[in-house]
Amino acid sequence: MKILLIIPDGLGDRPAPSLGGLTPLEAAHTPNLDALAKDGINGLYTVFGSGIPVGSPIAIHVMFGYDPKDFSDRGVLLAVARGLETNYEDVVLAARFASVTPENGTLRLLERFIRGEEEACEALASSIDRYETDGLAFRYQYCGKGDGNLFISGGASPEITDSDPLGLDLPVIKVEPLEVARDQEAAGRTSVALNRYLTWAYEKMSRHPVSAQREAQGLEPINFLITKWSGVRTRLEPFAQKYGLLAASLPDEEVVAGVVGEMGIKAVTMARVTDPEEDLRLRLKKAEELFAEGYDFVHLHTKEPDFTSHWNDPIKTKEALDAWDRGFAAYWEGLGKDPELLTILTSDHSTPSQWQDMKPGDFNDQHSGEPCPITIRGRHVRKDRVSEAGERPAAEGGLGLVKGGEIMDLILSLTDRTNLYGMRPTPRSHKYRPRDVEPFTLLAD
Repeated sequence: MKILLIIPDGLGDRPAPSLGGLTPLEAAHTPNLDALAKDGINGLYTVFGSGIPVGSPIAIHVMFGYDPKDFSDRGVLLAVARGLETNYEDVVLAARFASVTPENGTLRLLERFIRGEEEACEALASSIDRYETDGLAFRYQYCGKGDGNLFISGGASPEITDSDPLGLDLPVIKVEPLEVARDQEAAGRTSVALNRYLTWAYEKMSRHPVSAQREAQGLEPINFLITKWSGVRTRLEPFAQKYGLLAASLPDEEVVAGVVGEMGIKAVTMARVTDPEEDLRLRLKKAEELFAEGYDFVHLHTKEPDFTSHWNDPIKTKEALDAWDRGFAAYWEGLGKDPELLTILTSDHSTPSQWQDMKPGDFNDQHSGEPCPITIRGRHVRKDRVSEAGERPAAEGGLGLVKGGEIMDLILSLTDRTNLYGMRPTPRSHKYRPRDVEPFTLLAD
């Protein structure tokens, strides 16, 4: 059997007064998703447990059955996806340009996203690309759209805090060692050195001719690097070796491509189409092509409804899901006709389309911890009585609450690939029934 895992990013949501107390998914017109729910088994999915919000990279890492302790973190994964030279010793952080202003001895964020300023950002990046202090060397590599990666070599620790507050409600944050850091001395040294680098970079950018030009034009400055998601690259067991499946992925953002790429999964990048209907149709068509090429497992990821939900407007999220469901009609026209296909539709996390004290149209970078709906359809599935898509209908389904990498366990079981628990056909323990075994041969006297 073939396996299609569909992840509409940020599908879980909250009841909205503007939608009569329904979530955007419950309020949307979704005849195609309703049909999937009716023909499958339903439940809720959570990565670490209800109430714990996560981002897409760690969610996919855990969903695919990998240990959280082996997660490289998002800074590394972005660098890998961007094709930057990344070893297994340096600390790597995500580092984007921001606009700040001094206020009461702190730095207040004016803007976290600098876009459409490529010439200015490239000039500023070249002025802060190298720095050394206390035996640690810093290298900044700009990657476009105001964003880049910061590499620290010389024995740095990744166990440090973010300087990016992930919102405008807090000031730029001082980098400190984590309380749980295994090597407090290294984490402390790294924190001090990074704070020095960020101070130096702020001063260099503030004195740069670009800053003088922007001030003369009445534009906000580009004068700080906000950092987050520090990590060191780790080596993962290849997905094919872990599960016996030849896998491909259709990621919808570069960090997701980084996650699956580190698992040895083929990432087929497609430009996101603004219209959710057309975007999903194209991805489903590409999934068909990948199965025809011989892949056993295809992961299809779309940025809706997450992209819309971050702008605090449940009605617009509902409309995006209307369009997404129209695109899902292509599933029934093609892949859904295959009796040998196991389909799993769930999400990596919940993205609330409304956030306290924020108006429609305000951008909010947060996720929330509610579990997401999950539907599984296939010939071995015990269908339940759920007949419509939605968070609350899913909660009444036969799957109950699925956690973490249990999705992969279900996939192996429902495709008759699982290895009986406790059986040891090979020296290496596998959850799937291996085909490549060492045959017994009679020994000569």
